[in-house]
Amino acid sequence: MASKKKTRITLKQAVERGKLNEFIAEREDQSGDMDQFNACLTSMAGTRKEAPAASSREPSGDSSGS
Repeated sequence: MASKKKTRITLKQAVERGKLNEFIAEREDQSGDMDQFNACLTSMAGTRKEAPAASSREPSGDSSGS
């Protein structure tokens, strides 16, 4: 008999089925680059360590109100 390799659950399946703990448990032995992860997460979140300077608007010169 050929051994059946268990298919790992995908993140999408885990979210849909409410099985995030299973998803995480299947990957506990994996490691990664924490600096790259944090940079990616920060980029996706749209946050930065330093806030950019606010831009100022030039007056439109239209004081007619229409």
